[in-house]
Amino acid sequence: MSVSNELMQDLSILIEETGERIAEDYYFAFFEFLAKINLSDTDCPIPLKLWTAIAQAFADASGYRIGLQAELLEPIDGEPTRNRVVGHREVASVEPILFVQPAED
Repeated sequence: MSVSNELMQDLSILIEETGERIAEDYYFAFFEFLAKINLSDTDCPIPLKLWTAIAQAFADASGYRIGLQAELLEPIDGEPTRNRVVGHREVASVEPILFVQPAED
C-alpha cells in the first residue's frame, strides 16, 4: 500500500499540531499546579525530585510518558548577564504506572 506525499505531509502536520497542543496544555497545567501550591520557579529553583514527582502524577493521570528537559545555555558575547539557548537535554522521564493496560496479542 502506497501513501501519497500529500497525505504523508498532512499526517505529519496533524501529528506536529497535536503534539504542540498536548505540550502546551501540560505546560500550563504544571504552572497552574505550582501556583496553587504557592511555588513559583522564579522565587527559587525547584528541585528536580519535585519536578519528577509532579511529572509522575501527570503521567499517571494522563497515561502519557513525560520527559523533563533542561535548556543548554551559552553566554552572549558582550552581555555577561544574558544567555542564549543552544540546545536541550532530557534530565528525567517518567512512565505512567497506574492504570496501564497491557497490549493484547
